[in-house]
Amino acid sequence: MFAKVNHLAITSDNYAKNARFYQALFGMKASNTQRPARACPVGDGQIGLNNIPRREGRRSGLDHLGFEVESIKLALERIRAFDADMEYVQRPSHRPNAAFSCHDPDFIIFDLAERDSGKAQDIFAENDWEQPRYINHVTLRSRNPERSAQFYSDVFELKRLNRPSEDNSQFLSDGRVTIVILPWTMENFVGHDPMPPMLDHFGFKVESVEALKHDMDDLIGQNPQMATKPLGYGGEGEARLALFKQCPAGEFHLTDLEGVYIDVSETDLTEV
Repeated sequence: MFAKVNHLAITSDNYAKNARFYQALFGMKASNTQRPARACPVGDGQIGLNNIPRREGRRSGLDHLGFEVESIKLALERIRAFDADMEYVQRPSHRPNAAFSCHDPDFIIFDLAERDSGKAQDIFAENDWEQPRYINHVTLRSRNPERSAQFYSDVFELKRLNRPSEDNSQFLSDGRVTIVILPWTMENFVGHDPMPPMLDHFGFKVESVEALKHDMDDLIGQNPQMATKPLGYGGEGEARLALFKQCPAGEFHLTDLEGVYIDVSETDLTEV
């Protein structure tokens, strides 16, 4: 495959504790190489979940995603071929796991790293194992899901999945991780605060939803600091949760400690 999703980034004032949450509940592993002043990355065998400190002027939450590609040069050429007005920037040399940052048609930010470049560090160099709980989809919202899907197909050669959808939602896969593209409209935000087109959430495939719920209760019982954000309370909370549940990949819905939406399922979108 020309490309695969290789990381997600979450900005947080409590980035180290948030990383611990993913280790404790989902079995993600920390890197053997630590850089605690800069980030606390954990991995699931393919995706590095980079918990990074929130800097001044930055919002917290799910920040961006990243792709590992066979050729950055070809990926950048394809981006410009898709739309000559699309822009990208080269990252500083001390960010070896992200050589370039770019945006999609909805200005959702993603990083590019080149496979076998020898520059990968920490969890991005170590991610090579299997575990029962792993990230299996990333969901974003787009004003034009069809155009967005065409972009990810043209640039990254992601396979478009033939799934029926009444709202023009689109689905693409790198073989393990599905990119879910849901429509964005202002009508989505009746009854709660509007948000722009953005990364919406990500989700895990788990061996058992009931086991995950049990482990979550046990984790909070052992450590009340691992209690997640409540969902669905009040009229606005109900509206936000209903929007979250539009994604067909989730069977159970929760957040991390920062409030980032996560859903879990026992099946993959590629399996149904």
